[in-house]
Amino acid sequence: MEVKNNEHQHYLIFVDHRFSEMAEKALRSVLLECDLEPYKVNNNHDLNTVFFKLDIKNAPDDVAKTIKESASSFVDFVMPVDATVNTENSIDYKKVEETISKVIDDYKYLSFMIEVKKIDRVLDITAKSIEVRLGEDLEKLGYKVDLKTPEVMIYVILLKTSVIIGHIDNTLQKGFPLDPFRRSNKEGIETLNRAEFKIEEAIRFFEVDLSKHKMGLDIGAAPGGWTHYLSQHGIKMVAVDNALLNYKILGTDKRILILTDGKDMPQVQKIIENEGLSDNVSVEEISNQTVDFSKYDIIHIKANMKQDDRLELLKKFGKFDFLTIDTNTLPSESTTIANSLIELLDPGASLIMTTKLMTRNFGKYIYTVETELSKNYRSVQLKKLPHNRREFTVYGVYSGSQR
Repeated sequence: MEVKNNEHQHYLIFVDHRFSEMAEKALRSVLLECDLEPYKVNNNHDLNTVFFKLDIKNAPDDVAKTIKESASSFVDFVMPVDATVNTENSIDYKKVEETISKVIDDYKYLSFMIEVKKIDRVLDITAKSIEVRLGEDLEKLGYKVDLKTPEVMIYVILLKTSVIIGHIDNTLQKGFPLDPFRRSNKEGIETLNRAEFKIEEAIRFFEVDLSKHKMGLDIGAAPGGWTHYLSQHGIKMVAVDNALLNYKILGTDKRILILTDGKDMPQVQKIIENEGLSDNVSVEEISNQTVDFSKYDIIHIKANMKQDDRLELLKKFGKFDFLTIDTNTLPSESTTIANSLIELLDPGASLIMTTKLMTRNFGKYIYTVETELSKNYRSVQLKKLPHNRREFTVYGVYSGSQR
């Protein structure tokens, strides 16, 4: 079986099915001489329910890089194809392993990791179990599995009647995993909820340097995933949400202040006491003018307030250099929130915001967000990240001038 050389001409491009039309348009605009064939999967509710088979006649030097730079907003994953193994009802493990070993040998990789993705192949065995079997068989042949820092990622895509095999040199390109929901050996801090994966993916994709940010404002913070992630990276956070946060995880090594209405204060204090969090978490009435905010790492504003009153309170914290918004509102409403808070921001402050997709009119949403945000933010970008579901993530930089 022939394995293609360095000049890969065949690719699989994975796209969320809700963005397939926009993705196809973007791909055709940057890959001019290509044969782009959509592969639509029925009866599959996985996020990656559509992918494109790409055959390029005159490929640029780095197709994946070209797509990332010019058409990445709607593309989840780009995989160069090494070979296709035709199969029927069962997997021909021997042929698949022969193909993988040839890739490793031809490129002289010293270690590998395998990721399996079932697209429209119905099998009783899980993708993880297939990965384990392939890895164990190849180890017996003398190849080295490395689950943390492999030199090459081998991808095995299971279709109805075929198995597509590709690889990415991990020393040259460290991108998103093909299936982020089965990532193992995840390093770093304890996660509070799924939202932390979204903010982490956004930080990586938009290449935000967290070391340059000191003060963050999190709108729609509950249960606190984004606040937790940014706080763990050294950013002092002000979280705004009328719902309770997960103070147990937030307060593991942080000092927390809850500002709440006088009528809710006894109930909130009782919750903190019952959970044994009084050493790290303080509760004060929002009208208290004597509170020293500098003593706290996280300040949660949990109160019903008019917009003008909330803005006046937020001004007491000084300027913010990071604004995050994750509210269950229409894209136009989320954008309005982002624009209404600019007087609180330092010039160059980063914005990361999710916008919900309430209907199928995605193009209108995207146009509205880009147009309205661009009035106050530069470098506006959007991306359907792996952990986004019925939403996409927006990034921008506040364009206010220095004073």
